[in-house]
Amino acid sequence: MKKLKKIYFLITVFFTVFSVVFSAPSYRVDSLDITAKIQEDGSVVVEEIVLYNASEINGVLYNIDAKGYGKLNSLEVFYEKNGEFIPAVNQNGTSSGSYTVTTSDELYKIKLYSPMRDEKRYFGFRYILPRGVTVYEDIAQFNRKMVGRGWQNNIKDVSVKVILPKKVEKNEIHAFGHGPLTGNIEILSGNEIFFSLKNYRQGEFVETNILFPKEVVSKINPSYIKKSKGYEKIMAMEGRLAEESNKERDRAVKGLILSRVIFYGGILWWLFLVIFIYLKNGKKYKVTNPYGEYFRELPDDYTPAVAGTLVSRKMYPAPEHLFATVMDLVRKDYLEMEEINEVNSRGKSIKKTILRKINGGTSQLKDYEKLVFKWYINELGDGEKVVLEEIEKYVSKNLTNAKKFNANFEKWKTLVYTDMLSKGLKQDKRSTLAVGLGVITGILLFIGGMVLIAVFQDPKFMLFNFLGMPLIIFAAAISRPSKEKEEAYSRWKAFKKFLVDYSNLEEAKLASIHLWEHYFVYAIALGVAEKVAAGYKKIAALRGEDDVNLRVGRNRTSLMNTYLYSRAFRTMESSTAKAASRSMREVAKSTRSSSSGSGGGFSRGSSGGGGSRGGGGAF
Repeated sequence: MKKLKKIYFLITVFFTVFSVVFSAPSYRVDSLDITAKIQEDGSVVVEEIVLYNASEINGVLYNIDAKGYGKLNSLEVFYEKNGEFIPAVNQNGTSSGSYTVTTSDELYKIKLYSPMRDEKRYFGFRYILPRGVTVYEDIAQFNRKMVGRGWQNNIKDVSVKVILPKKVEKNEIHAFGHGPLTGNIEILSGNEIFFSLKNYRQGEFVETNILFPKEVVSKINPSYIKKSKGYEKIMAMEGRLAEESNKERDRAVKGLILSRVIFYGGILWWLFLVIFIYLKNGKKYKVTNPYGEYFRELPDDYTPAVAGTLVSRKMYPAPEHLFATVMDLVRKDYLEMEEINEVNSRGKSIKKTILRKINGGTSQLKDYEKLVFKWYINELGDGEKVVLEEIEKYVSKNLTNAKKFNANFEKWKTLVYTDMLSKGLKQDKRSTLAVGLGVITGILLFIGGMVLIAVFQDPKFMLFNFLGMPLIIFAAAISRPSKEKEEAYSRWKAFKKFLVDYSNLEEAKLASIHLWEHYFVYAIALGVAEKVAAGYKKIAALRGEDDVNLRVGRNRTSLMNTYLYSRAFRTMESSTAKAASRSMREVAKSTRSSSSGSGGGFSRGSSGGGGSRGGGGAF
């Protein structure tokens, strides 16, 4: 029962959070423009105009903090309609243009209903702070957080204009601003002071602290005048705040320079390393083929599997190279391939392709050729022959068979790879310095990117995270073929081109069927069997030969004839590829786990002005 209650509780919490997140109003605040008109009696008339850009909201929330400034007077709320400001009605209900006000500890919370769908709209708020100005024996002060911390969203542009009731000399005005250090102050004239800030962030504030002659507010209630002097004390405090803020600015400038040095230095180092690693471990040797465009005979004493793997630029052979090995055993008369008709249990005649042992003496064969011979005839077959159509069924029958097939396939690949190494067909020895620098730098970039984001508060260092991991992989994986391997590749690439163009060359017309046969098994491994077979067919027609019945070796049909006119070849090719890929898939599935006040910038800290709880949002 307790467990059930716990589950119900978790489900309730999940759906509550889910509904809050996905039903939250979607909007942004493009601008907030505030005008504060100081009156001769010390009261302040404030007008706030805010521009909402909403996808979908029901209305806006607006908080006005009047604590320390007397009871809020003459509150008016407006909303824009057809380019005009319409007074909202203070009443309960959810009709558009109606609003309610609740008060708690002199914080006035306004809820205005004004539905918006994919549009921009201005809202206005006008009110009077009866005790907005503080008057000392020697100076008057207007100190207030004009933008409070209570905003639910960021604001793109913030402006505050404070207007004095009388003009004075500009040097008699001392204006200070507090909040983000990116804010700016400008004394426009003898009675106007302007504060501006771009990109206000949720939770910040914008505070004004203005000193001016007390004669400007000559009609203030005498009982409101403080029996002390304030000028020296306020100026000293602002001096300290300005000094601290300027030091912070200096640190920020140094930090900015340092962050740029680290960022661009890191990018340049990354680029240098990529080039360095490539030149050391990846750039291929330039080799020239002295035989020209074509290599007109077998370039080396390589088997089709070795030659095919070399030209494919892969480390290990693929299923098509296994198939080429089997066909080479047929060409060498170790195996025979034939197609027979067999009647199944339903009395229907079906064709089957059989690979039959002819010559059991395999001492002249390579280890991997011996493996293929034994594998196909003894393990997949009955010791004398194997039915190719049965191989894929054998692999898919159960996991044990798939593992056996895959084990033989992997062993065969390893033996071919070993033979390649013995012939010098290997990757060049890599520079450990290049690999080490790449891997260490990649790790430092990946981890350091997150640290630098936190230190400098700059998201561009996220790029380091994206550059780090690829550098590790690049440094650890890149390698180049040895010079011997590159030279062999060049020879066999020229031989491959020769095979493709062979039928168009004069010597092809004179070549024997045995030479064509020998070339054909390499054409299979090099991936150009179809082109070579088509060329052979063209040459045979020019000679007037009956290419369909042409016999070679132990009076067997030529491989190219089988390729062109019989399904046996295609069956063999298909069964080899499918069996290899299926065995790998089955095994893979089984192992998977789940200072002066004359203008300038804002200061940090606060001069003690009220209004910090002010803010706004939407619902």
